[in-house]
Amino acid sequence: MMKKILALTLAVVIALACTAVFAEEVAEDNTYWVYTDNGKELNIRNAPGGDIIGKLNVGEKVTVLAFLNENWAVINYKENELGYVNTRFLIKIDPEELKKAIEEEQEEITGDPMTDIDAEFASAVDVEDYKITARPARVTSVVSMRWIPSETGRIIAQYKATEELIVLKELDHYLQVQDPDTGDVGYIHKKFGAR
Repeated sequence: MMKKILALTLAVVIALACTAVFAEEVAEDNTYWVYTDNGKELNIRNAPGGDIIGKLNVGEKVTVLAFLNENWAVINYKENELGYVNTRFLIKIDPEELKKAIEEEQEEITGDPMTDIDAEFASAVDVEDYKITARPARVTSVVSMRWIPSETGRIIAQYKATEELIVLKELDHYLQVQDPDTGDVGYIHKKFGAR
């Protein structure tokens, strides 16, 4: 009997410890939107990499209860049932707002590379350093850090999904970032960085 009580007590302590760790990892604003590269639904699984128990539509709003690691988040799937989704497909902005921002950006581009680059440099604002993770357009692709804030700029380095960078400055369409491992500084487009 004593062994059962000890085992039960240990299980409760472990559960509470896990809950405390998860709570620390979730930001105050834990609302995210589903955004898949191919426009298909996002699978909800019964465990990280486990069986599919449901699906979420692109643009659907979800509340993240905890991040298990850089790849998996816990969400409230149904009443009193947890689900697990890949964090790669969660963004902090409504996809419709993201689409509008990209369309507005395209309208601002003059077509003259030097004019566009000068305007981008002029828009730079100092910020308190913060970390972001690379968010390529496709899971299998990379985010390029460029020498200048332009798609025509020479590529300094490339980053896979979830690799971390430090933001030094914010520009209209780009972020000046530093690689924490190499110290390299360059620019990535805002749409390829996630907080």
